[in-house]
Amino acid sequence: MKSKSIAILIVMFLFVATVLYSACSSLSHSKLTAEARLDGTNPPHAVDISGKAIPDSSAVQPDKPIILSKDSDDSRWGELKPEAAFDHTKHNTDVKHTLDGKTSTACVYCHHTEQPMPVPALLYLKKSERSEVLTTKLLEAPNAQPVNSCRHCHLQPSTAAAGEYPPKSVKYPRGSALPESGLLTNDTAYHIKCISCHETAKTRDATLKGPTGCGDCHVRK
Repeated sequence: MKSKSIAILIVMFLFVATVLYSACSSLSHSKLTAEARLDGTNPPHAVDISGKAIPDSSAVQPDKPIILSKDSDDSRWGELKPEAAFDHTKHNTDVKHTLDGKTSTACVYCHHTEQPMPVPALLYLKKSERSEVLTTKLLEAPNAQPVNSCRHCHLQPSTAAAGEYPPKSVKYPRGSALPESGLLTNDTAYHIKCISCHETAKTRDATLKGPTGCGDCHVRK
């Protein structure tokens, strides 16, 4: 009888311990997910040159250049300098500032989830949030689907891993000049896109001034 009572107590203890562990794990995951959602919102990850905060997603393209990395937690480098603010209009209408000097830069060059998958030449891209390729024309439609900002997925390196964050490392196609990306935090994603584009464009046209160095873009802390 005594042995049976002890066995019952052990089973009850294990049951309670399992329930408590499950509850704690759930709370911890919820906390991490909440922290991930808050990344880049307070303070904002970016503002336009008038000081207006750039939202996590929007169906309206910013009409002024935007200053990225407002909430940078890098120990040496802070937000973008005003002269290095990212200008959507210049990048998607002025062909001088494009990869080939002939074709306007497509929205999905940066907003790569805003198109159907797979993309034949970019099979390493997996996530899709749109059934047709994003263009500025689509944003003119009433009730246009909002476009996610880069920081919707690419958060700070200091943000705890949760859900789909951070995006996994990417191996680029054979023949690409890019090495394997490493975990795609915000700084990695920005630097791959911005620097590789600027280097390619400047190889084509040496008169272009696309910044590629830390001090070219960022305010030193």
